[in-house]
Amino acid sequence: MSRTLDIFVDFPQDIEHLIKELEFILALKLELVSDGIDNWYEYRNSTITLTVGRHDFENDREIKFEEYPYNLSIRALNISNQLDRQKWRDDFASYVFQKLKATESYRLMLVDDLQVKLEEFAPLVKV
Repeated sequence: MSRTLDIFVDFPQDIEHLIKELEFILALKLELVSDGIDNWYEYRNSTITLTVGRHDFENDREIKFEEYPYNLSIRALNISNQLDRQKWRDDFASYVFQKLKATESYRLMLVDDLQVKLEEFAPLVKV
């Protein structure tokens, strides 16, 4: 199983609104997927998968998962070389994080393998 980069999003509305916003911002289509127990949304191409859903992670030291109701998880696929796989994953996660950050609409947190916080973003409060 390859490692993930995860973007946690503090989005105030339901997941359907988040999905519409993500599809617009990222110019891609997310499909509803179910395994009979859980439901989530997913985008997949030949090298990347992006899954979006709610999570139940608890806070872990300085990583405040509970402040961010939604999780975007990014994993590289079908790439045998570990360094290439990591580069594809990192590049796509950076692209998504920067596109969401550019909206200056919600708080974000980027985490490596659910263990290392890489970056946080909070929009300036408009008065």
